[in-house]
Amino acid sequence: MKKQVLALVLGIAVVLSLAACGTSGGGGTGKEPDSTSKITEQVPSEQVSEPSGDGDSGDGAQSVGSGDLGDYHVEIKGAALTKDYEGNPAIVITYAWTNNSDDTTSAMVSIGEKAFQDGVQLESAMIIGNDAYDAEASMKDVRPGTTIDVQCAFVLTSETSTVELELTEWISFSDDVVAMDFDPAALA
Repeated sequence: MKKQVLALVLGIAVVLSLAACGTSGGGGTGKEPDSTSKITEQVPSEQVSEPSGDGDSGDGAQSVGSGDLGDYHVEIKGAALTKDYEGNPAIVITYAWTNNSDDTTSAMVSIGEKAFQDGVQLESAMIIGNDAYDAEASMKDVRPGTTIDVQCAFVLTSETSTVELELTEWISFSDDVVAMDFDPAALA
């Protein structure tokens, strides 16, 4: 019951934070800001790319591409370029999220998502009218032992600089990070 109340409070806090920022999807975790990268008008399947590099940012225990973050398991699956609602280049990153906790919860209240370019945190991107992007998947309640694909989107600041994605447990004293680097030029 205590975890359910905490999850509810965290969910409300996230929704209020997103509303204040004017975004719908892809959340921050209180870590340094992410940088953004350019994407194409649509996200066809041939533009989905496997992660590149090891994503090692040097802070905390870090996994490459997949790992456990508290009661949750994540596996970064790939990325694609697109445009946000204002036409700015953006990157959409897909990862599998498994709820290994004892409670029904959502990725939105359990996983923190950050992306960086050139050492600067990227802004979350609002993607509208693109069937390849599902901003609502992270809000779906998931029963224990179940895995779903979740996407996060970030506005790019450069079409050539590496995008460093970091996933963390949203509220945790752990330094565990699952990270991956993406080359926007390879996604174009």
